[in-house]
Amino acid sequence: MYRTGILLYHGRIMQTQMPSELPVMLPETLDFMRQVELNRSIEGVYPISKLPRLAEALLSNEGYITAKLEFTSSVGFASLKGSVSAKLLIECQRCLEPVETELSGRFKFALISSEEEIELLPEEFEPYMLEGEEQSVIELIEDELLLCLPMVTIHEDDCSEYMMKQNRTVKAAIEAEKEVEHPFAALKNLKDNLNDKVN
Repeated sequence: MYRTGILLYHGRIMQTQMPSELPVMLPETLDFMRQVELNRSIEGVYPISKLPRLAEALLSNEGYITAKLEFTSSVGFASLKGSVSAKLLIECQRCLEPVETELSGRFKFALISSEEEIELLPEEFEPYMLEGEEQSVIELIEDELLLCLPMVTIHEDDCSEYMMKQNRTVKAAIEAEKEVEHPFAALKNLKDNLNDKVN
C-alpha cells in the first residue's frame, strides 16, 4: 500500500481562493493508458462544489482541491502516482463551530485490466481496474480525499471558551443534584447558625 494522509487543524475562519500557482482546471476524464504512453504529468485544480460526496461532509463547498498526476511505467506495469490536497471547512465535533482542515494524500496505482494481474503486483502498488475507454480523474481524486478525512474533527485549542461554558454547566448541574438529594441541608445549616448565635 502507498497511501498517506496528513491532517492539520487551524483556525475557525477560512477564505478559499483558486490557487494562483495552479490555474489549470483538471480534466474530468482521461484515457489513462494513453497518458502512460505519452509519459504525461498533469497538475491542476478542481472546484469542491463539483465533488458531491466530499461536499456532503463539509460546511462549505467553496474553494478548490489541487492535484498532481504522473502517468508512467514502473517495474513492468503501467502506473499512476500522484498527490491531492485541499483546505476544507468541517464542523468541529466538540463545539460545533467551523474548523479549517488541511488534507493531503499520496497514492500509487498500477493500471490493470483483469483481476488476475492483482496477484502479480508489487506491494508498493494499489490496483486500479481500467474500465471503458476513458477513466474518471475526478472520481479518483474524490475517493482519495474521502480516505484522508479524519474520523473526528476538532479544534486544537480554539474550543477553550466552549469548554469553560460546558464546565460551568456541569458544575451547576452537580450542585442542583446535591440540593435535590439533600432537601433539608439548607434548613440544617440555618438551624446551626441560629444555635451558634444563641450560644
